Amino acid sequence: MHMIETQEGGKEWELWSEKATSLKGKDLLELDAVKAIFFSDSGVTFTVTGNKGRVQVKSKDLRVEGDVVTRSSNGYIFRTESMEYESKSRLLRAVNFVEMLGPRDAEGHSLHLTGVGMKASLADSEMEILSDVRAEKGLDKGRRALIKSHRALFSAKGRTARFLDDVVLDLDSMRITGPEARFEYDAKTDVVKSVYVSGGARVSDSDKWATAQNVSVDFTSNKFVFRGNPRVVQNNDELRGEEIIFLEGGKQVQVQRARAKVDEKRLEKRN
Repeated sequence: MHMIETQEGGKEWELWSEKATSLKGKDLLELDAVKAIFFSDSGVTFTVTGNKGRVQVKSKDLRVEGDVVTRSSNGYIFRTESMEYESKSRLLRAVNFVEMLGPRDAEGHSLHLTGVGMKASLADSEMEILSDVRAEKGLDKGRRALIKSHRALFSAKGRTARFLDDVVLDLDSMRITGPEARFEYDAKTDVVKSVYVSGGARVSDSDKWATAQNVSVDFTSNKFVFRGNPRVVQNNDELRGEEIIFLEGGKQVQVQRARAKVDEKRLEKRN
């Protein structure tokens, strides 16, 4: 079976199925071995495949279930047990466990993520993992970034990735926490070049911690830049300034217009 639905003169979705059964009096089609493509106004598409499906003929709503794989046209792959499409809101939805694999970059790395629940909007070409996000991203020189958050947002048009609500990012010996983390990609290679943590960030390792309104981490140079009332505390010594920079992953610290508060007890012991 091959079926096309339109909306305002353009394709809304296109469907293929090895077998379709029409249920009398229910305006319902039951499908076997399903493939459906959903079209957005911006040209982004989502392709959904699964073992079985169901079409509500009047509402144009669909449900696909059984080993469901959803692929965005920019390379994201989602695996779920089921996926539903709501024609009125133009949303794809999954309510259970989700596994996501991001596009490979020029170095062969991809983002691997798990979570619970997802939705993909054809109206704004955005994909969201709804809760319990756990992710891992390969970086250069064999390094890896581990991320936890409540939600995550991805663009189906480009390579924008945002992690939201109680974000925890582990990178080498550093742990970064904050309300939001935005990964920025190189336009030519799709390699992650930096992460920007905003809304009040904290960075810590074994012997020091730092806070600021926002922190930018450059993965290539292994540099951390703190802005917005930044401060660093190490061995009860405190540094403040207009801008604080960690070089070589925190081995060196630079402070613009520094103000220091030194632990007097430690100085007395040294004297």
